[in-house]
Amino acid sequence: MSAQHDNRLRALTHEDADFWADVVDNVLIVAVTDRRGIITYVNDKFCQISQYSRQELLGHTHRILNSGEHGKSFFRDMYRTLYAGKTWHGNLCNRAKDGSHYWVATTIIPHHDARGEISGFVATRFEITELMNTKVRLKKQAATDMLTGLLNRGGFNASLVAAVEASKRRDPDPQVLVMFDLDGFKPVNDIHGHHAGDEVLKTIATRLIELVGTQDAISRLGGDEFALILHKSLKITPLETILTKLQNLLEEPIMLESATVRISGSIGATPITSEDTMEGLQKNADVAVYAAKQAGGKQARMFTPSLHKTTMERAKILEEARKGVVQKQFEVYYQPILNARTGRIEQAEALMRWHHPERGLLSAGAFTDVFADSALAQIMETHLVQSFHDDIQKWKEAGLPSLRLAVNLSHLDLLNLEQQIDLFSEIRQLNLDPSTFMLEVTEQMLQGRRAEKSRLRLRGLAEDGFGLAMDNFGYGTVRLSTLRELPLQSLKLDRCLVRNIDTDDKARSLLASLIKLGHGYNLAVTVEGVETQEEFDTVRQLGVDYVQGFFISRAVSASELIRITHEEAWNPVLN
Repeated sequence: MSAQHDNRLRALTHEDADFWADVVDNVLIVAVTDRRGIITYVNDKFCQISQYSRQELLGHTHRILNSGEHGKSFFRDMYRTLYAGKTWHGNLCNRAKDGSHYWVATTIIPHHDARGEISGFVATRFEITELMNTKVRLKKQAATDMLTGLLNRGGFNASLVAAVEASKRRDPDPQVLVMFDLDGFKPVNDIHGHHAGDEVLKTIATRLIELVGTQDAISRLGGDEFALILHKSLKITPLETILTKLQNLLEEPIMLESATVRISGSIGATPITSEDTMEGLQKNADVAVYAAKQAGGKQARMFTPSLHKTTMERAKILEEARKGVVQKQFEVYYQPILNARTGRIEQAEALMRWHHPERGLLSAGAFTDVFADSALAQIMETHLVQSFHDDIQKWKEAGLPSLRLAVNLSHLDLLNLEQQIDLFSEIRQLNLDPSTFMLEVTEQMLQGRRAEKSRLRLRGLAEDGFGLAMDNFGYGTVRLSTLRELPLQSLKLDRCLVRNIDTDDKARSLLASLIKLGHGYNLAVTVEGVETQEEFDTVRQLGVDYVQGFFISRAVSASELIRITHEEAWNPVLN
């Protein structure tokens, strides 16, 4: 400031000090404190905004207005600046007498005495509450998913960063990251439209808020992916209970204008610890989600290091399988099934084999994850149907009698209607007779939440002309009523029932009872796992219809099946 300007200001204030005081009082919120921060003067505007009287403020410090919005480090930096004799600028959130908060843009100037030492401070402020509220609203909108009102991915990332930082404090509270996506959501969009899909997402969001409240972070990451950062909830409810309730709320029916739909979720969870990074936590949760899906979905899995190792191995298998499909490393093999009365091979079970370039010939049990990957499974199933067509044609040209092909559906999700419709429509497009196929189902596929839908799907396949067989009967705990309720044609007894039947009377008696049971339901009975002449002779004596196992033959290629079927070696076996 120039000397002339400085002198002019002094002259103005000297001539009309009251006027300039009024200007300040009408524009600014003013407070004066001594060096210790004790308030020695406040103007009317200060009293009006704080709702405290002058008498209530004088003699106190500004702690009376502390809103809790600013941490200790904030005030420490402020006082460091002021006691260095410098002016401090910043925005402060204060608490009024009624508990409401207000924001003020603040300038605090140190006042020096004649010796140049700090004798006190003058604080001038003007209110910016509406401006700050607008900024908060905009910030919240930027972090909010507009459809559901939950946090979006940006808001989730910020919450997860904060959770990781909180885990680094001394004796932190437990925190858990939970991620899931919706199984069955795509058909809702495809069948009922995107508006219905939006209603499903909004319903799930409302249920999540009801489950954990608003104190824990709830996010929609995009599409049908959601995430929760559990903290406050864990102080009230155990994690296992929360995950069970989460699974239940996902499976509750959702009423739409056009229909009632049902979905479910595959849930993955991982604890948040001080050693974790934001990226690492999300990968861990994804691994757990993947494990839940591999286990059949509709469940929750916790992340563990061993789970990660298993997932990496699965990922490697899938990558090799994708290359294998392109390089035609997969081939359908057939295990012959012998008619125990005629000695003829009348059926064959189709089994996928993988000519792995490093591990040799692999059976399907070594690469079950391939069938769990929807994209790969669809390619494999298309390959399967084309192989059926080509091999049946090859057998006809070789003069082979018509064979019925047994196809195990345990690798094909009965609830994945879209994929199966494609599979069976391909069978028709290639002019393959549905009655040529015997579709094998396991007891496990007819239990649990999916049981009724599985039964409906199987009835539909039977109406289309496909044969149905109950596979691995006797291994599990299937209800006998299932044999009556489903349109089955065949019963396949599990290989575990064959052990010791040539020497153990109880084992032989049990097997005989189950064969009679099958015949009582008018079903053809096949015994699996027959490996010796003694076992073969015993099951024939007990009246079984068909025999399958290594004693008859291992699974062979389509060409090798021609040779085996033409052989007359079975008549001596029957004799």
